[in-house]
Amino acid sequence: MSDEIAPQPPARLCYACGNANEHGLHMQFRLEGDRTICDYEPRPFQQGYPGRMHGGVVSALLDEAMGYAVYYAREWGATARLNIRFRRPVPMDERLRAEAWIVKNRGRLIELRAELKAADGALLAEADGTFMKLDRSFAGEMSELAQRAGRTDAPEVVT
Repeated sequence: MSDEIAPQPPARLCYACGNANEHGLHMQFRLEGDRTICDYEPRPFQQGYPGRMHGGVVSALLDEAMGYAVYYAREWGATARLNIRFRRPVPMDERLRAEAWIVKNRGRLIELRAELKAADGALLAEADGTFMKLDRSFAGEMSELAQRAGRTDAPEVVT
């Protein structure tokens, strides 16, 4: 019997999706067709003006939804450009839905769109962004970390 302790998976501290970040958004995603979806319940500390979500939190929701669309496309990428259009104030008292999808996957860049909608389907904010694919070395490290954290859907990187 060995006295060696098995290595523990790394803590999931991502601000947007990490379940180990006590200050994070704790977003959870699923794939529906070609759309990455997150149903989200606002928290009081995310308020900007009274009763309205802070624009920075709205931006983070849309950015992370696009990041997961890249992940579900079996790629690793990082935000290179993010453009947000705020259509309506985002209420704090109802469930929201963030949706993202890939518009174009070409070379080192992936172009995406995302929307944040109210419970009744009204468009609250929308974004378009460009993600840059991570180089093979760093992408390989990310896949290894994801697998150690228990992810079975991590993009496979051939180095």
